[in-house]
Amino acid sequence: MSNQLNILCLSLLFAGGAMAQPAEPDSIETQELNEVVVEAQLQSTSATVSTYIPTSKQKNSSQTATDLLNRMAIPQLSPGMGNSVKTNTGKNVDIYIDYLPASEQEINGMRMADVKKVEYYDYPKDPRFQGSAHVINFIMQKYEYGGYLKASANEFFIANSGQLNLYSKFQYKKMTYDLGVGGYYRNGSHDFNNTVETYRLPQPDGSIKYFERYSITNDAESRRRYFWPTFKALYRTGKISLSNTIGATFDNYPKENTSGSVYFSPADFQRSDLISEANHRQNYITYNGYWNFILPHGNTINFAPYYSYSHSKQNSRYIEGQSSEYINNASDNTHKASGNLRFQHDFGKWGDITVSTQGFYYNSKTRYSGTSTSNDRLTVLRLGPGVTYNFTNDKFYASAGIGISYDRTKSGDITEESTYPWTDFSAQYSFNNKNSINAEFHYSSQIPALSARSSAVIQSNPLMSYTGNPNLKPYKCYDFGISYQWLPNNKFNFSAFATGFIAANRFAYVYEASADGILRTVQQPMGKFIEGRYGINGTARLLDSDLQINGQLAHYIAKNEEPFSWTKSHLNWYLQAFYYLNQWHFGLQYQSDMSSAGDFTNGVWENSKNAYTAIVGWGNSSWNFQAQIANPFRWNWSSGSSVMKSKNYDFVQHTFSPDNHCFVYVTATYTFGFGKKIKVGNEASQMSGAGSAILK
Repeated sequence: MSNQLNILCLSLLFAGGAMAQPAEPDSIETQELNEVVVEAQLQSTSATVSTYIPTSKQKNSSQTATDLLNRMAIPQLSPGMGNSVKTNTGKNVDIYIDYLPASEQEINGMRMADVKKVEYYDYPKDPRFQGSAHVINFIMQKYEYGGYLKASANEFFIANSGQLNLYSKFQYKKMTYDLGVGGYYRNGSHDFNNTVETYRLPQPDGSIKYFERYSITNDAESRRRYFWPTFKALYRTGKISLSNTIGATFDNYPKENTSGSVYFSPADFQRSDLISEANHRQNYITYNGYWNFILPHGNTINFAPYYSYSHSKQNSRYIEGQSSEYINNASDNTHKASGNLRFQHDFGKWGDITVSTQGFYYNSKTRYSGTSTSNDRLTVLRLGPGVTYNFTNDKFYASAGIGISYDRTKSGDITEESTYPWTDFSAQYSFNNKNSINAEFHYSSQIPALSARSSAVIQSNPLMSYTGNPNLKPYKCYDFGISYQWLPNNKFNFSAFATGFIAANRFAYVYEASADGILRTVQQPMGKFIEGRYGINGTARLLDSDLQINGQLAHYIAKNEEPFSWTKSHLNWYLQAFYYLNQWHFGLQYQSDMSSAGDFTNGVWENSKNAYTAIVGWGNSSWNFQAQIANPFRWNWSSGSSVMKSKNYDFVQHTFSPDNHCFVYVTATYTFGFGKKIKVGNEASQMSGAGSAILK
């Protein structure tokens, strides 16, 4: 204590002596400096991850995570007006929240105000991402305890559909409980297709009978009712994460009816009326788990179990003329289970190695009645062990993996076994925190669509029937691409990209002709399917970032070999602008007409109309209101077309729906927080079940 008093006294004496000295003029001239503004860096890239920090304006103007990603204009992501999240090259992006997987409904229930930053990964080495190829990870604000309630409602006027979702979260100590429930409806009278079919049928005398069949819809009526509840429990510590979710979905289409007429050219057949009545529903219950353990000495174990049970039922009745009536009913019970087990060991500066095993089991029983009476039983088993090595330094990251896929398929009395290798390679180089380049290559085998394996023969109209192929085998896929990102500052970003995909040994539709009509079969092997895309993507933030403009220009090319034999391409582009004025935001979006190949099995080239939207909204950290008017100058229901040409059969199908018609969209969300701070993770969500094996 005495030492502290001595120091204090000496300090006072020194200060007093200094004050007693006479003032002298300062020998250094003073100069007034300009104000220096230090701006936080909102975007950066490295060899392993690109990081983006959303502004409060972007968060307040967004209702969902996909809204926020669109407002942020992340250069690796494809801009658009939908809810799907894809890379610039059109590949799916897996969404995570605080390193836990999230579904579409989970990110819809996210509290926007709590998003701290957004990370984008290509082939991340972190085992918590379960080997995903492309990942968006939301980092959220951490809280001690509490919870929140979020209500979201929207209505499509003119399109006549709406949705209401409720989310709740409560976190106490190491446990977090989520509960979500939602419902959707749609009533439509403008969802239908008009089709022109061309038949070339061989006759007994050796000639070819050529004619066109026109199917025109005069009236249509459709209904959809959709409901989902979900409950999640999460236990989390610094080294353990245990997430378990149980959910159900009830998806019902009680009415899908159309009526119209059929006529032919040349008029060798009588013109007649047509009536089509259909309904279907799918109910399923799902369990989804995610278990992560961080062990000593650089070891990590991750396991993701999944199970679902689905029950599907569909009924249809088609009448053409006075004597042709076709009734086709089907019911399906499906069990699907999968698991992804991964063990990773970190060697430090020498990289890390991951040993993984993926398992998949599918069992379905499908019963057909009507024009075809049969029972299909299908069992699919896949095991895929593999090993992946990752290496990282300051500027370079590379990942290389190899493994095998063992498949065992039993369809009826036919059992097929096969073993194929798979390989993954990805490399990223970061010149600095503003420039990076990425390259990737993948080879794998894919299991054919389960619904294509049916042996049932379904008669859909007097001239057309279709069946599947129980003998289908896995087909080979090659996937490769390169991309470049440039993030010079907060005002601009730019990316360039190119990608390619090849399907070999594939299965495809083959239209077999007889004197009486066409049988659509599924055959393998067929010729290759090749597609590619290249383009640029850029963003500019002007007027102190109150105005944001971003867009994409991409060229798409596809080649579909035997049995369709065509090569096509199309230039697609997209442009959007957002302007922020205090808590208000205004937006304009334009998407050009789009063209691309359909499913590579069907040989279809799909065309859709351009779309344009004006947006106005108001929001803060709790409330968000938004109104959109889409396609205000388009008052016809035509939305696109599909074209297919083959040796014996062609069709041109014109699609009508509210999607490209003028409509008004109004939506609102409200989030109410409670407790001492809120811990926001990934919300309870709608769960996806197993697909149906019913032949389509």
